Amino acid sequence: MSRWSVRRQSLLLVFLLALALLWSNAYLVLVNHPAAYTIDEQSYLRMAQGNFDVPVTHRYRVILPLAAGTLAYLLNGVTSLISASGKPPIGSSFFLLNVLVMALAGLFLYRTARAYGTAAGPALIGMAAILCSGVASYISGLVLVDSAVVLAVVLLYYALRTQSGLLLLAVVVLGPALKESFILFLPVALLYGRFVPLWQRLLTIVGAAGLVLALHAAIDAQVPPAATGSLANALEHGRNVVSNLGWLLSPHGLVICSGVFGLFNGVLLAGFWGGRAAIGRWLPLLPAGPTLLGLAAVLAHMLLSGEMSRMLLLAAPIVAVAVALILDRHPLFGPLRQLLGTPANQAEKPA
Repeated sequence: MSRWSVRRQSLLLVFLLALALLWSNAYLVLVNHPAAYTIDEQSYLRMAQGNFDVPVTHRYRVILPLAAGTLAYLLNGVTSLISASGKPPIGSSFFLLNVLVMALAGLFLYRTARAYGTAAGPALIGMAAILCSGVASYISGLVLVDSAVVLAVVLLYYALRTQSGLLLLAVVVLGPALKESFILFLPVALLYGRFVPLWQRLLTIVGAAGLVLALHAAIDAQVPPAATGSLANALEHGRNVVSNLGWLLSPHGLVICSGVFGLFNGVLLAGFWGGRAAIGRWLPLLPAGPTLLGLAAVLAHMLLSGEMSRMLLLAAPIVAVAVALILDRHPLFGPLRQLLGTPANQAEKPA
């Protein structure tokens, strides 16, 4: 068997593992969904059916809802054999798309950790730290579009680490079309994607702006927005910043947000145990600039959002790589590396 075939099989197995980690919990969220949908879900369900008369906050995030609507109609022939409702299974199509997109994000979390020199075992555990979180199950099982943005952020950091110019430019172009707030991550690409000529990065950002404007124009041509819709949306997000900051700094907010990654927070805290020598074995491997700027973008998302804890999942590539590096390098986890059959400080080539 060729090396390329072995590599493809290993990546397929990682993808299937990511899918398995997500599927059951997300399915439980789906089948135990309350009778009433949230405002976000109502908007995306309508958009999946081609109705863009929804709040301005949601109406331009069309890519995943339209894909879910298309998938629902393709699946309708199968589901009609067991259901007499005659309605396309749009909720189930969101579930399928979100789980597959998040599993793909999981695969690239693994590959990003491997690109930082971690062994396969710690890289898989870093991936699991993200996919086993309650928020990952939440956005996979509900009618939401956050999975696509998580994938875009993960691909951005993978492109930066592997210096993949084409992937970096593709993410920059498509990211803002998936969700406008992705522009908060564009400074990361602009400042640290130096392996791509500056003029190409700037031209790509202009192209991303053009694509977003074209989407706005196409949607507005079908359903003209309310005259004050954009202003009201901006004012609402401004109020969110003040109220969310107070909530984040409260004991309740800190507990809720710390629960996003659960007990894996213990791994992150353990990474700073043992003095400078122990910390120096993993922390310098995380590039300070992209990490800090990415965390600032995540914080901005949280402050602007109506659901702060959900936005923490956008820190997925930083958290997954940090967990993998700590497990792979920190002396405290030497026994775990022996259990996994991973020699200390082993730096294998990424799969």
